[in-house]
Amino acid sequence: MTKLDIKTIITRYLREEATKEEIAILFEWVKKDGNKDTFKKLVQADYLVRYKKESWDSKEAFQEFLKSIKVKKETKIIPLNVGKSILKYAAAIIVLIACSTYYILNNSSTEVIQSNLNYNEITLQLNNGKIINLDQNKDTIIKVGNGLASIQLKNGVLEQNGLINNASNAINNILKVPYGKTLSVTLDDGSVVKLNAGSELSYPSTFADLSIRQVELKGEAFFEITKNPLKPFVVQTEETFTQVYGTVFNISSYEDDDDIEVVLVEGSVGVGDKLRFKEKNLTMLKPSQKITNSKKISNSFIVEDVDVTPYVSWVAGVMSFQNENMSQIIKKLERQFDVQIINENNTLEERQFTGAFDTESIESILKTIQTHTNFKYIKKGKTITIK
Repeated sequence: MTKLDIKTIITRYLREEATKEEIAILFEWVKKDGNKDTFKKLVQADYLVRYKKESWDSKEAFQEFLKSIKVKKETKIIPLNVGKSILKYAAAIIVLIACSTYYILNNSSTEVIQSNLNYNEITLQLNNGKIINLDQNKDTIIKVGNGLASIQLKNGVLEQNGLINNASNAINNILKVPYGKTLSVTLDDGSVVKLNAGSELSYPSTFADLSIRQVELKGEAFFEITKNPLKPFVVQTEETFTQVYGTVFNISSYEDDDDIEVVLVEGSVGVGDKLRFKEKNLTMLKPSQKITNSKKISNSFIVEDVDVTPYVSWVAGVMSFQNENMSQIIKKLERQFDVQIINENNTLEERQFTGAFDTESIESILKTIQTHTNFKYIKKGKTITIK
């Protein structure tokens, strides 16, 4: 087969004119050594022809593409709400990487976007139903709503500019941060929420038409809330509501923990049972106070004065333990380092430890604990067994 023949087939494929036989020929041709780069250049050139009006065979078309890649090297642009014709280019590039007939035969917008998802990474589900991956260490701009809005990730902080039309039943954005990662998000009112590892935040893209600013949290988050007396800010967790009056605080509400904790750094918050949530039923906190609600005992709120540092140090990348038993520490280590820890040493369970670790590895943390308690551990992949 000549190069001209295969270029014709590629052109027909990109214009949805290729027959099943031609698609089969294309697939076999791409798998052969040396053909991937040729295929890539043809796809890139075709894109420029159709959307930048360059000549098909012009070297300038390919050079302009390379120039655009260089400009975008530090900031990755991901268009989401694009037409089906443009998404064919995404499908074609995936063929180069995966050599899979799936992407040649299935190139609708939903299939292409969903196929790239990695749920071990940070995911953001927009209020129009689109789901994307985010890299906390890579600055990214995500164009949505036909370019009328964008999601920007810069220096580890996520922010939305413009409004996204709600095209599905999903009302809120849902940000999920897996074990081993953290991420901050700036809300529509300027409030900033930093999510700890293994956490999820559901929040509206705008508070404009809402009487209260309400978000839902699973896991742990540190909040810095913008004051607005006319529009209260409320955080809903599995068991509680926290009403905020312009303040800085931390909430820990992991599904596998026995307690929900709210620690107030500054300002004022009121905490109450979500089934009896009225302002008159709230328990008010003062700065440097913690309220604990047991999931096992209904409406059990205990308030105590605390040093807030161990509870919020994770925001600065410091892992702190304050008279915590080993079972609690294991949960924190699993979330922080995305590992599974199997404890076969029952004598460790109720031993309490106090300490702070700044950017250490999990091995160095375990070795430090070893100096106070006699145990051994074996690490295989992501599994650690304490003997």
